[in-house]
Order: sequence, then structure tokens, then C-alpha cells
Amino acid sequence: MAVRQRERAIDIFKGLLVLGMVYCHSLQFFSDPMIYPQGQTWIELINLITFSGFVFSFGYVCQLAYYSKSFTEVWHRILAAAFKTLLAFYISGTAYRLFIDKRPLEWKTIKPILLLNDMPGWSEFLASFTYLIALGLLLFVPLKWMVGQKWIGFTAAGLLLLTTWIPYGAIHAPAWAPLLGTRDFASFPVVQYFPYYLLGMLFARYRIGWDWRVLTGALLASGAFVWKWLSGPGASLPERFPPSVWWIIGPALLLYGYYLLSKLMEKYSLPFVPLEAMGRNVLWFLVMSNVLIFALKSNQPLLLLGLLDSFWMELGLLAVIGFSIWIITKPARRATSINNTKNITTG
Repeated sequence: MAVRQRERAIDIFKGLLVLGMVYCHSLQFFSDPMIYPQGQTWIELINLITFSGFVFSFGYVCQLAYYSKSFTEVWHRILAAAFKTLLAFYISGTAYRLFIDKRPLEWKTIKPILLLNDMPGWSEFLASFTYLIALGLLLFVPLKWMVGQKWIGFTAAGLLLLTTWIPYGAIHAPAWAPLLGTRDFASFPVVQYFPYYLLGMLFARYRIGWDWRVLTGALLASGAFVWKWLSGPGASLPERFPPSVWWIIGPALLLYGYYLLSKLMEKYSLPFVPLEAMGRNVLWFLVMSNVLIFALKSNQPLLLLGLLDSFWMELGLLAVIGFSIWIITKPARRATSINNTKNITTG
């Protein structure tokens, strides 16, 4: 049986999102919108596309890795992915409380994070990814059936937009926020962003690339976002925390552009190897970049960087993280090389 090759385009897509997210976090911690007002524009743009983009890519990858197989074959792998993502939340959340909030390293600090009763800043999205994977596991059978009926899948994605009218003000328990949202603190509710997960599954299932119908839908969605943005009081952006329907549909056109760009970049292997590496190890890059940024901010609280300096700092952080992956995986690469050599000499 032929082994399915990894899709480089979706790794590039995720790599682009990692690049944007780490740059956004660098600007948020080391820039000042009063001094560098253009930085805030980049922050808002990256914020608009990043979480939705990762949810889309999760759906895409899960369709290829899990939903194309039987439940008995993959349930343990999905569960393992959820636990790894939860561990990532624990690490990032604890680092935020220690480095940014200056809390002591004690059980009183860690326990609420472990029980999901505390959602530290710049880490709550990792809790949402955990919920997303768990929801994908619990709904494995209906999701697989739904995506198998193409237009039912697209219709369901559209109907899920109605969940943005959930009464957010009634939700106060921190553990429910990554699933349903809240007005008490920043959260990324999985239910409201789930249309992108379904769309990712559909794009992977039906090998969707350039399609004028998708372009039209993306144009209408992002156009509605722009209309709401410009017609609102003071031309303020639609609500992000918790997300309004306008915020959810807003990045559609940009993400479709990212998707098509990734497919184009896939044709040229060498220049985009770093992006692929980030996409293949997205969780490690997200967690370690957070930890390094929190630690650096704690050590250099007065450090102020402009747009270009923040970009160079980001590249430095990504290079360090990439090198750490190279060091960690070196024994595995050596073992693989030895095994291949044995197979050649004895084959």
C-alpha cells in the first residue's frame, strides 16, 4: 500500500500563520502604539486571521490524518494530540504567571491553571485548541458523515455562525470560556470558530483549490466585515472578545489568499523550507516563542522596539526554537540513517 506523502502546502500555510503570530506577540510586548502607531495596524490584521487560520488548518490536517480512517484506528492518536496541546497550555500559562505577573512558583499558582480555572494571557488559545481536538474526537462519526455529504458540510458551517449570538454574559466559569466564550476575559470559543474547522475538512476532502464560488463567498464574507467595521461607531473593529459574527467571517478572503499562496509556494521547495519546518512543528514554535517572549519581557521590561526591530527579534527567536528542534531530533535522525544503511547493505 502506498504511503500518503505529507502535504507541504498546508505546512507552509501553518508556517505563515506562525510567522505572523510570533511577530504580533513581539509587537504586543515590545512595541508601543503611541510611538509606533503602524504596529497596531499589523497587530489587528494578524489577530483577525491567525486563530481562524489555525482552526482551518487543524480541520484540514485532521481530515487527512484522522477522518479518512476508521475511529478505532485513530482515536488514541487524537487523544494524544489533545493531551500534548493541553500540556502546551500548562507550560505557556505557567510561564505567563511567573514571568509577566511575577507570581511565585507554588501550588497556589499552578493549580488553577491545571484545573482550567485560570486562563493566563496569550495562552488561552492553546486551551481552545485542546477543546477543539477533543470536540473533533467526540463528534468523529457525525463530522465524518457530514463532510461526506459536501453541501451538508458547507450548510452546517454556515449555520454554526448563529452560535455567535450565544448569551456570552451568562457564562462566567473559566473552563467553559474556550468552548462557548465569555465577556469576563479574552477567549477563543471553539463553537463559534468551528465553521473554519469544517471548512478545513471540506477543503481537504474535496481537494479544493482555486474555485470562483469559494472566492465569491470569501469576498462577500470579508466585504460584510469591512462594511460593519466602517459603518460602526468611530469606525471601530467588530467585537473580537467574545467574537461577533462579523469577526468570525472577516478573515475569509485573506485566508483563502493564504491558502492559494501556500499552494503556489509548494511548487518551489528550497526557499520555503523554514516555513515548512514551522508548520510541521507548529505547537513547539507557539509554546516556546511564548515562553521566550515572556522571559525576555520579564528580564527587559523597558525594552522598546519598532516594527523592523521587532521583526528581527522574531527571526532570532524562531532561529533559536528551530535549532532546539534540530538538537532534540538529532538522535532520531541518526537512528533512521543507521537503519536505512542497514537495509541497503542487507537488502
